[in-house]
Amino acid sequence: MCGIVGIWHLGGTNVDQKLLDRFTDSLSHRGPDGRGTLTDNVAGIGLGHRRLSILDVTSAGKQPMEYADGRYWITFNGEIYNFLELRIQLKKMGHQFVTETDTEVVLAAYAQWGEDCQLEFNGMWAFAIWDVKERVLFLSRDRFGVKPLFFLITQDHFIFASELKSFMTLPKGMRPDFDLRMIARMKNDESYDQTLLKGVSNLHGGCCLSFRFKGSPRVRRWWSTADNLEQFSGNFEEQVEHYKDLFFDACRIRMRSDVPIATALSGGLDSSSALCAMSEIRNNSSNSERLAEDWNKAFVLVYSDTTHDERIYADNVVRHVGAVPTYKEISPYAISSSDIEKAIFSFEAIQSGEPSIGPWLIYQEMRKAGVVVSIDGLGGDETLAGYHEYLPIAMKDTLWPKPTPHRWLDLHRILAGLYEEEISEGAKPHVPTVLNVINSMIPGVLEGKEILYQVLERYPSLLTYIRGCLRSIRNNYSEKIGRERQTWLSVEPARPTSEFREKKIAGWNYLQQYLYDDFHYGTNARGLRNFDRMSMSHGIESRAPFMDWRLVCYAFSLPVESKLGAGFTKRILREAMRGILPENIRTRKGKLGFSSPMPVWYRYGMKDQVLDTLNSQQFLESEIWNGRLIRDHTEASYCKENYAAAVMSWKFIQAHFLMNSFQNSSE
Repeated sequence: MCGIVGIWHLGGTNVDQKLLDRFTDSLSHRGPDGRGTLTDNVAGIGLGHRRLSILDVTSAGKQPMEYADGRYWITFNGEIYNFLELRIQLKKMGHQFVTETDTEVVLAAYAQWGEDCQLEFNGMWAFAIWDVKERVLFLSRDRFGVKPLFFLITQDHFIFASELKSFMTLPKGMRPDFDLRMIARMKNDESYDQTLLKGVSNLHGGCCLSFRFKGSPRVRRWWSTADNLEQFSGNFEEQVEHYKDLFFDACRIRMRSDVPIATALSGGLDSSSALCAMSEIRNNSSNSERLAEDWNKAFVLVYSDTTHDERIYADNVVRHVGAVPTYKEISPYAISSSDIEKAIFSFEAIQSGEPSIGPWLIYQEMRKAGVVVSIDGLGGDETLAGYHEYLPIAMKDTLWPKPTPHRWLDLHRILAGLYEEEISEGAKPHVPTVLNVINSMIPGVLEGKEILYQVLERYPSLLTYIRGCLRSIRNNYSEKIGRERQTWLSVEPARPTSEFREKKIAGWNYLQQYLYDDFHYGTNARGLRNFDRMSMSHGIESRAPFMDWRLVCYAFSLPVESKLGAGFTKRILREAMRGILPENIRTRKGKLGFSSPMPVWYRYGMKDQVLDTLNSQQFLESEIWNGRLIRDHTEASYCKENYAAAVMSWKFIQAHFLMNSFQNSSE
């Protein structure tokens, strides 16, 4: 797990070593254990690497690494979890190895299979391989975009890096400017081609780029989850056993490490399942697989004096597996403004509602304790329908094309259960009615009249209601769009594109398609980015068993009833962990997750920072937003003690901090 960069002068001029060093060392936080560079001045190319040592921590693992008598050179960020199996396979094909790294296995696999080597890897990665003989540069990103990779193409240069902030260390003439229209979107974007920097593109997950000397770069999609789904006709019990086998194997190969590993434990189902599975695996395996000896540390985030505190659940899991806990307490009254600004700099994005400072601090604690690898629960919610918003989507499928009242009632009960830890006594959760769900279907219907006609044929008794909804939507739509565009922005927001986004999948219902899109392009894509930045800003590698491609493909092959049913979300995981998880965790219905109590923070710990920023001359004179309107709204909200309304200013404050920190890094 590391940070990688590269500069290719397309005219063949020599790479400036000082420039390459500075570019490389901009990622020192991702790789605090070592560094290296390679320059090929015949072609005008330079590669840089910052190392986080996890497998073969000796100097033999230094990068850029060569193979085949110096023909191939690699700068590699990530882990190939099945490297031991691939190493055996490649040895049988005649390949020789001089290190104990997975990096050398990647090189040998590329030498053996070329670009098809990507299909052999089970892991997370972003790497660049330079073929000295053929003068070809090959960049690859893992199936789901766990590890980041950005590139910039100009008439004179091809430049790539693990993070956007690295481009700011380039000299004038090479350094990109901010794209003010992308910043004006004020959205938590991740799956678009464009980024916050002009001309800097996102190499998407499941895509690769090849660039031949004197040629042009070619980007292609090498992976599609939809093309790799399983055909499994077993009953639910058989599905559970297969899912369990895949999950345990995903955890097992992610425990391969020559340094200590730990778990960021929330007390929820996913992170608890990972820790309990690791306990079962470690207690029933030998040392032949390079499994970490030091593995049972749990780092628990404690939001003291808020409803987001899940320590009681995490403690239950800690006792169950005999883990060694470390608690990081965050007080709503004394949150560090310096930490918040550092976290924003790490994220390289404008978060929709919170700074996610909690997980950022958890990884900081891990590094202080000498832990380098964290096993985390990312991906479980998006593959198994764990979030609140998935239930109303599933409810649509109970109304169309065939009404299923019993299924509706089950989903209604599941959604109510998700709120049980957040709803005060006597209050009711927001569970939609049939009319609410049909109303939510209408905006989509407006895009395709044939669907509208089908809905009306199925529900003629609701014709009057639907007509009223349509009339209201039409009357308010133009006014609403006009208000949104006026709001607080001074720049027209960009409309980014995504050339490599997959098409809709024929035959899938509402929920199946929604989960697929949210996993690849929405919530999960943003979560992967956030956890990569949060962990790597402290030199911690985050590994996610639920992101194993075998488990992902199987999860998307399952019927919806295996995910949502019998009163529970993530039904198949709960059954797979029966007898392994503490029962009160396995059957816990409430859902909180790693979310920050922003209104509480705005009221107490962040208040001075917020008001000072909003009243700064630079914020008030921004060319992107109307600083005075934002300040006046926020101050009025404070006067009314409406802290939820005050939080609306947060995305603008983030943008302000982010641009300042990027500009400071270029000096």
